[in-house]
Amino acid sequence: MRPLHTNAGFTLLECMIALLLMGTCLIIVVESQSFAIDQQEKANRISTATMLAHDVMTRLELQMSREGWGELEVHEHGDFHEDHYNSMFDDYRWEYEVEKVELELPGLGNLMGLMGQGQEEVADAAGISGNAQPQANELGMLASLGIDMSFFSEMMGNFLREARVRVCYPDGYTADGEVAENCIEFITHLTNPTGAVNPADDDGRPDDGLDN
Repeated sequence: MRPLHTNAGFTLLECMIALLLMGTCLIIVVESQSFAIDQQEKANRISTATMLAHDVMTRLELQMSREGWGELEVHEHGDFHEDHYNSMFDDYRWEYEVEKVELELPGLGNLMGLMGQGQEEVADAAGISGNAQPQANELGMLASLGIDMSFFSEMMGNFLREARVRVCYPDGYTADGEVAENCIEFITHLTNPTGAVNPADDDGRPDDGLDN
């Protein structure tokens, strides 16, 4: 009897299917790793921009505290080409704005009305008639002197400034092939303990906050 011969090898079709599966798996692995690296790079750039924005804000606060405030709003911009950055952040740029805070206070008439309404609610809760006219108070005296609440708004404006710091960096490309930018923004309110404001011709305008 002739022995039966078995084919222990792989056919060409089987080899092609195996290579296709292996190639597909490699593509998936490479793409997932590439995506992970790209996301890590973006996270690193956001972290760096946040650190730089905090640095600019700290220097701005120190500069404003040292030189005082001016009547004019401040708008400055620059980059990180200074020596102490060792050319590590040449593709980052910064800008900041220091603006007056506009306070909107209600008029004296509205405040007196609110106080009168509050007195009536307290009287009703206590079971006392609240029909009596409220007695003269400090607000009534100010109103009789012709003092407007805008005076207090203007005075309080000497004590407050809003500071906005932005650090921007390139983040890919737009559909038109232009470099797209992403920005980190910090917003804070600075207080002026003295309330003194330098005149417009000597406005205490800070420098870029990065030279010292």
